[in-house]
Amino acid sequence: MKTTLKFFVILLALVMQASAVCAEDTGTPVYLYSSRAPKIGNNAGPKKAPARPRLLDMEISLNEESQCLDLYDTEGNTITYYIYDEDGQEVISGVISFAAQPNASISLEGLGYGLYTLEIVLDGTSYIGEFGIEE
Repeated sequence: MKTTLKFFVILLALVMQASAVCAEDTGTPVYLYSSRAPKIGNNAGPKKAPARPRLLDMEISLNEESQCLDLYDTEGNTITYYIYDEDGQEVISGVISFAAQPNASISLEGLGYGLYTLEIVLDGTSYIGEFGIEE
């Protein structure tokens, strides 16, 4: 009985802590996946499902209040980024180095409402994700 009670108290404490951490996050996460398609060669098709694309190991969140994308990378990488509108036209691009500090922001000021594509190029691999700016 005491073991069960201790278990439930610990579980409750963990749930409360997790909900407090989630409540502090003000941005909407943006997930980027590698855009390389699996090579099939002359085969009619793969014999098993292709591997899931790699997820970029960088935290990116959309902060609509400050009209920016917040990026966090502890690896000290240098990235090139491109933002495309719904028509596929490049609207913003640039280079960010995380060598000096792990945080950076991309300003979205001046972009209208709609769906945008973010492409980040790191070590020759493109990572693609989408985010939306709502009214």
